[in-house]
Amino acid sequence: MNTRGIYSRDGEMLGYVEGTRIYDLQGNQTGEVRGQIVYDLHGKRQWTIDRDALLDVHGQVIGYLGEPVSRDLL
Repeated sequence: MNTRGIYSRDGEMLGYVEGTRIYDLQGNQTGEVRGQIVYDLHGKRQWTIDRDALLDVHGQVIGYLGEPVSRDLL
């Protein structure tokens, strides 16, 4: 399964995407991707994905998706 890190604009790893699910660094699911939109577990829109950029609800870049990573590195 494709796993990609989620990074802040400063390069700090905040979590990861595995398939369509979003996880924090402790492995807890925190959301899901539907199309280009990331929703939290309550169905509230959190981010938009524009290529590798993560945008907040106001369109500001807040981070990015990194290259695919091995689950062993998480």
